Amino acid sequence: MTTTKKRRVEITFFEQERIVRQSITAHCSVCHMSSEILTPQEAGDLARVDLEMIYQWLAQGRAHLVRTSRGDERVCRNSLFR
Repeated sequence: MTTTKKRRVEITFFEQERIVRQSITAHCSVCHMSSEILTPQEAGDLARVDLEMIYQWLAQGRAHLVRTSRGDERVCRNSLFR
């Protein structure tokens, strides 16, 4: 007589949050370099801080923003990580 053992295997995996955004590169008039320009929300997601912190960095001069021709505020990516 042959006995068969049944085993249950449970596999659990986690994926980190994926940030998908469209890259827009422009010449930054503040740092005089070609840089990705991000919305304040995208900048916060990239730097892993909340939106209020991005505005604090802008007020402190730690980061700088560029206004588009339409008047939208964009944060220079170079200024986030210098």
